[in-house]
Amino acid sequence: MKIALVGNPNVGKSTVFNALTGSNQQVGNWAGKTVERKTGYIRRDNLDIELIDLPGTYSLTAYTQEEIVTREYILREKPDVVMAMVDASNIERNLYLVLQILELAPRVVIGLNMMDLAKSSGIILHTTELARAFNVPVVEIVAAKGIGIEQFLAEAINVGLMKEDPVIREVPYPAELEEKIQAMETLLKDTVWASKYPLRWLALKRLERDQEIGQEWTAISSSDSSKSRQRDSCCDSGDALKYRLMNAAELPGDDLLRTFEEEGWTKDHFEMAFADAKYNYISQILPKFLTQEALKKPSRTDSLDRWILSPLWGYPIMILVLALVFWASFIASAPLGNAVSQGMAWAADRLVDLLQWVHAPVFLLSLIRDGIFAGVGAVLAFVPQIAIFFAFFSFLQDSGYLARAAFLGDRLMQLMGLHGKSFFSLVSSFGCNVPGIMATRTLEDPKDRLITMLLNPLIPCVPRLGVMSAVVAAFFPGTRGAMVMLSLMLISLLLVMISALFMRRVVNQKERSAFVMELPLYHLPTLRNVLLPTWHKTYTFLKRAWTFILGASIVVWVLSSFPQGVPMNLTWAGKMGGWLEFIGKPLGFDWKIMVAIVFGFTAKETTLSTLGILYGVAADASQSIAQAMTGAMSPLRAYTFLVVYMLYIPCLASVVTTYKESGSLRWTGFGIAYNLILSFIVGWIIFHGGLALGFR
Repeated sequence: MKIALVGNPNVGKSTVFNALTGSNQQVGNWAGKTVERKTGYIRRDNLDIELIDLPGTYSLTAYTQEEIVTREYILREKPDVVMAMVDASNIERNLYLVLQILELAPRVVIGLNMMDLAKSSGIILHTTELARAFNVPVVEIVAAKGIGIEQFLAEAINVGLMKEDPVIREVPYPAELEEKIQAMETLLKDTVWASKYPLRWLALKRLERDQEIGQEWTAISSSDSSKSRQRDSCCDSGDALKYRLMNAAELPGDDLLRTFEEEGWTKDHFEMAFADAKYNYISQILPKFLTQEALKKPSRTDSLDRWILSPLWGYPIMILVLALVFWASFIASAPLGNAVSQGMAWAADRLVDLLQWVHAPVFLLSLIRDGIFAGVGAVLAFVPQIAIFFAFFSFLQDSGYLARAAFLGDRLMQLMGLHGKSFFSLVSSFGCNVPGIMATRTLEDPKDRLITMLLNPLIPCVPRLGVMSAVVAAFFPGTRGAMVMLSLMLISLLLVMISALFMRRVVNQKERSAFVMELPLYHLPTLRNVLLPTWHKTYTFLKRAWTFILGASIVVWVLSSFPQGVPMNLTWAGKMGGWLEFIGKPLGFDWKIMVAIVFGFTAKETTLSTLGILYGVAADASQSIAQAMTGAMSPLRAYTFLVVYMLYIPCLASVVTTYKESGSLRWTGFGIAYNLILSFIVGWIIFHGGLALGFR
């Protein structure tokens, strides 16, 4: 059985999806789209179920990619049943999407989520009356507490197994509008479309001059015209062929639409009339199943928003929240990271002892200790930092705070000429640039999306911040270290602002799109809803550690170990570094730093593992990589390295993601070149400016 899960953004779809599927799910992209596809697999009562979590959308009008994906899936894949999630605390707006779904799929189950929040807001819903009004089952849910989820699925299974489709009550349109709908239905009932789509829905879309439907008909007509062209070249005159090709561009109902347009019924008029009719219908039936009680005191959301959205207190609160996240991720997690490092060192020693006992060759001992464990071990020490950051991010997103932060961040985005939704993407990049780049999908304007995509690599991700914090701790201990990290963050922010203004000129984005966003109610996320996405993201990082980083560590070890018996600077890595040293010399970098920067392209974490191998840290487990660097670099060179490392080309995964999301090799290459040039220019200014001021 195939079940589709549909709803507005922030209605709790992901919570229900994760609760039903657990870890038995696959995440990918919809074919030809940059919209995430989540598929889960369930088994109930000897029935195998494929659950599709469709992207959150407010309507099925086919303006955004989310709307197109959701509509196309329901129309073409024809799921056995649609589970329509509704926010019970904002039911009037949510039911608009439900009415659109019912025009496409008769087998629907409504899930009223956040019933507890609705009751706390004084909203009393009579589900029996709601079910009678729409003639579909309705289930009360509190997804955050796991209440009603299994009943929701059970009702969906029952509806999916029905032998006949239920009779759905149609939206009553005004008489004049109904007359036009029926006239279009009459014209379309004998077309190919009518055999593929619900006739009434098809008539509504033609009256709205829906582009997706028009493009599909044009494709069919072009195919038919191609076949006709082959026949006509043998059997027909040129005039006959020309006549057929002219008619191929004509869509069924175009003549009727022109007649309606002469009467003043344009595309926009029809869209507004249909939307008004749906909302009027909802307003008429709403009193039958909803009662609003007067509240004795403001709701929790209203009370919190007085502080959190306040121009006076909102920004200090946001700074404190972000400071807490970074403190927990990079300072509080330090003992856990040290424990991982010590555990890896202990495991390396035990394994080497075992291999020595069986008289393994020396090169194998070196590969395991100085290559694999030195490289991968240095990166695994970041896992606590990454896990804690993603846990905080999931908590803030699920609680409703992150939407408020984006609202506050919109003013900062305005200064940069960016859209307010860019805030989501840029903040996500602190965890990892890959999900940050993918988060640009929420931006409707392609140019806004591209600009934000190109800015993402300027935000230091957790792996980069981990490397930076290790270097800062070695070269700038104590309070100086905190000031250095703060200065690096300010440099990043300043360059993002300058680059945003520059990118707007390059991309030729002249107008700034309006930022309209729904603020969800606050609620306390469950432990499961925080840990599950945290695990998925951390697991992705771990998987990369055993692919990119393991491979890179072995390659670096080979390059730095052969030819054997020669000084490090005469190995293959040393020779490669010698070729690159002339590039790094103006910045004060030696060949080891340049090799580490190059290998950092595979994954930013490999910079630390490469330095560990090149500085021979694994041979002396008591010596940290950063401490080894202090003997080879001055504080000024270290600070220059930190700036260049923070800004230079994004990792391979980010580059691939940028190409997939933008679909442009040219813009992907531009982004790489921009970051590379910018990082070395800023690094050169800092290094030579520092020398001029007397720093060393």
